[in-house]
Amino acid sequence: MNKLYVGRVVGTHGIKGEIKVLTDIDIKDKVFKKDTVLYFNDDNKEYKISSIRFHKGCFLVLLDGYNNINDVLYLNKSKVYVDRDLFLDESEYVLDDLIGFEVVSDDKVIGIIKDYDLNSSYATFLVEGDKKVYIPNVPEYVNNVDLNSKRVYTKNVGDLML
Repeated sequence: MNKLYVGRVVGTHGIKGEIKVLTDIDIKDKVFKKDTVLYFNDDNKEYKISSIRFHKGCFLVLLDGYNNINDVLYLNKSKVYVDRDLFLDESEYVLDDLIGFEVVSDDKVIGIIKDYDLNSSYATFLVEGDKKVYIPNVPEYVNNVDLNSKRVYTKNVGDLML
């Protein structure tokens, strides 16, 4: 199975066994819903979501068959995964996939994507090379993402460099 990292458990909520999952994945609306199967850390045991709600920046997840805080305490600080093939096809990606990709502008590699930041409208990539530059993930700057060659092709990036 090809796992996709979707967040981490940052604590519990209440006494009924809800776990708090913090995520910044860009497909959270597809992933965090009833009946989705989650995996924690390197364990291949399946945990099905029986209910979910959003509260103070986290998803509060109740797992099927876990109805007491003592049943889920061991999941605290766990990484949360889903089966990638259920949510993305081969041509789709999430922003985490792009970390480490080369960024090409005018047929020249200008750096490597080191991180990204999400705001309400779009993501911004932190690219480190000879210079550090932040590139908005919008059509004005990003032409194409080539998953096979692990490259992001950009344009107009000279406007962003200081």
